[in-house]
Amino acid sequence: MTKKFQGKPSPYLTVDYTRLGTISLDEFRQAILTDLHVLEDVHGVEFITAPLLRIKVTDDYGEPHPVRSLGDGKPIYRMHTRHFRPACWDYEP
Repeated sequence: MTKKFQGKPSPYLTVDYTRLGTISLDEFRQAILTDLHVLEDVHGVEFITAPLLRIKVTDDYGEPHPVRSLGDGKPIYRMHTRHFRPACWDYEP
């Protein structure tokens, strides 16, 4: 017997890639793009708000590998996407 969900459903969707194991960034990029196409084409998702991507960075053997700042070499734990600006923001309606 399944348990019925009580209350308001969560607004978040988790896409789980743990079964893929240790993969290259190219393989991960393709998996993300494929899942985004599925969300759009199959599930009808058109918009998202404040997406967050959390990844475990490792070497090719699965051992933790810290990501370091290019400036001072200190480990970084959060990367902001300030470089991305949708083209639609450049036009006034």
